[in-house]
Formats: sequence, structure tokens, C-alpha cells
Amino acid sequence: MLQLYSHPGSTYTHRVHIFLKYKSIPYEVIHVALDKLENRKKPFLEINPYAKVPVLLDGDFLLSESSAIMRYIEEKYPDVMPTIPRDLQSRARMNQFASQCETEFCIPGSVVYFAKKFIKEEKWDLNKMKESDKKVSRHLAILDGLIGENDYLIENTFGFVDILYAPFIFNMKYLDVEVPANVERWVKNVLSLHEVKLVLGE
Repeated sequence: MLQLYSHPGSTYTHRVHIFLKYKSIPYEVIHVALDKLENRKKPFLEINPYAKVPVLLDGDFLLSESSAIMRYIEEKYPDVMPTIPRDLQSRARMNQFASQCETEFCIPGSVVYFAKKFIKEEKWDLNKMKESDKKVSRHLAILDGLIGENDYLIENTFGFVDILYAPFIFNMKYLDVEVPANVERWVKNVLSLHEVKLVLGE
């Protein structure tokens, strides 16, 4: 059985939980106490020297980074609720969206989310947070045009990229951004899925 090194507060780990549940693949959760800095000590540093979760253990094979884990699982179980399109151009578009999800949304969004959730207000880097909000706002405006009237991002079907975004759009309430209409509809569609609710809550 697959094993997932995890922490309930990790947005990147949430991705993998959603992915595994969506594909109905059984797995065991191994808790890593990030609050006790267990990730920065042995034996976890021997599992992932970058001191991050999630980490997947499949037999004696270890793999870190949420998107890499998801791709590995997809290739291992390609016929179980597939999340990656077969069409070459759709798959290329998915890869483009996946990259932009990280650089244009998740990374800048996490700057604001992490500060507001874990850092005292008097220690906030307001200029950095403002720039991050601005970058996310620009991305949402572009994404709004790309979504159009569709319900999901690729081939109008819930899949890989929607799962990448899911935990981060769940935390979008922490950002000072205006959410365009098409993006708002897509967000509601993604967050209303049963497997997403199981992991993230209502």
C-alpha cells in the first residue's frame, strides 16, 4: 500500500490527498509533526533532505514534491479516474497551466496566506504582500478569459490542474484580490466536489 508522509496543515499535501481520494486509491498516512519541527530532524531528513511534506513511499521508492507525486500516481494508475488528457495539445496546455499555477498563483498567494495565518501583523512585510496580491490579481484576470464559459480548466473536465489549484483557491479568502466572475464559478465548481470537501472541509 502507498504511504504518504503528511501534515494536516500542509496545502501541498492536501493536493495529494485530494488526488488519491479522487482516484479511489487506498493509502496510509504517516503524520509528520511540522509544529514540533520533526521535519527538520532525523529520521525525516533521511526521507527528504529538503525537510518538506508531502513525501510518497511506494515500496522502497521515495518521491517528494506534490505535482511529481501526482504524476507518478497517474502513470501508475492511468485507467483509474484519469486526470491527465490523452490529447497531445490538451496535455501541453495542462503543463502550461500547471507551471503558471505555481509561479503566478500559489507562490505569491502563499506569501500573503502564510503571513496572515502564522505571523504577527506588526511583522508583516506589507510591500511584499501588496506585490503578491497584485501578481495574483493579474493572474486571475488572465485566467478568467481562459476559462470563459467552461466549468473546469482543461477539456472542461475536472482534472490534474484543478487539483493543483484546489487547496490554494480554498485559502484565497486571505488575499486582497477581486475574483472575476468566471474564476468565481470555477472555484465553486472545484470546491464543491466531494473529494475536495473531504480534504479541505466546507
